[in-house]
Order: sequence, then C-alpha cells, then structure tokens
Amino acid sequence: MRLLSFALFTAAGIMLSGPAFAKNSQKFESTISTPVTSVKVEVVLSEDLAWRAKNLPRDWRERGPIRRLNDGFAGNGFYGERDLNRLVERIERKMESRLNKYGVPISENAPQTIRITLTDARPNRPTFAQLSKSSVSRKSFATGGATLEGELVTTSGESNGRVSYAWYDNDILDAYYSGTWSDANRAIDRFATRTAKSLNRNNSIR
Repeated sequence: MRLLSFALFTAAGIMLSGPAFAKNSQKFESTISTPVTSVKVEVVLSEDLAWRAKNLPRDWRERGPIRRLNDGFAGNGFYGERDLNRLVERIERKMESRLNKYGVPISENAPQTIRITLTDARPNRPTFAQLSKSSVSRKSFATGGATLEGELVTTSGESNGRVSYAWYDNDILDAYYSGTWSDANRAIDRFATRTAKSLNRNNSIR
C-alpha cells in the first residue's frame, strides 16, 4: 500500500512538471493499394524532431511548463542525437523483421521504397542528454509515445500511397514502470506490424 501511495503521489507531481501531452492516440491509416513485389526501407527524422535533438521545440505550444530554458524533459527537447538515432535504428530493425514475417521481400534495388518519417517522439524518462544538460531527476517520469508517417514511392518519385500512426499513453501510472522510450517503442512496433500487414494484404489481392 505504501508503494501504491508513493506512486500516486509521484504521478501527481510529474503530471504538472513532465512533458506536455500534445497528441492523441490515433488509428493506423493507409492509402496504399498498389501490390508490392519487393520494397526498400528508408527511415528519417522529421525536421522538427531533428532540431529537438539539441534544442527545445520551435513552437512554444509543443513545450511543457518549463522553469528553465535547459529543461529538456519538461520542454520536449534536448533529446540528444544518440537517443534519436537509436529510435531510427529500431524502426529500421522492426520494419525489416515485420516485412520478412509477412512475406514482403526487402531489396536495395526494389522498384518501390517505403520512406518512413519519425515525426514526433516523447520519452517516459529523461534521456542521457537531458540528464547531462539540466538538474532533472533520473526518477522523473511522464507519458510518452510517437507519431510515424510513411510513403510508398517508386524509383521515379511517384507516390503510391501513405501510411500513418500515432500512439501516446494516457495513463501516467503506466509510466512509473517504464524505461526511457517504452511508449515510443510500443508505437514503433505497432506501426511496423500494421504497415507490413498493409503491404502484404495488397499482394494477396492481386
């Protein structure tokens, strides 16, 4: 009971000082209807997220209630390039795994590329860079998640449809037991699975 009381007390404090919750959970959406014989995978960060590796968001509405300009955890910035690169690597790894699972061949010479953009990501715990930059506690936690978008393009640059998915946890108590990017990783894994299924479904209805 003491542990539960402590968790509730801590959660109440973090909701006031943690990252702002700017996005809502959404359903996976796909406009891809073209059969895919093989595909190349490319993953990039959005311009905004790449900027936030070393800065606070340009849009002040995307910042939480920060008390200091170096407070990246509350301000949704200063994530550090290392952490964002690891998220990109996770997307690449999960996409390749799910595409293989659902029978969509991967090839560098494929006639189509699934170009994925990590548009937004919110950590559950302060990143290494955020801890190094400010006096935020390692024990701080908040709800997190991610937004991903993808486009299927041909070698000539023609678009054959898009996919999108966003998921952010709404329950602060879930974050109490989370790692740094638990919620963002969950969003990435779901996006990869649903994108692979979508591409496979188009093959099966040829």
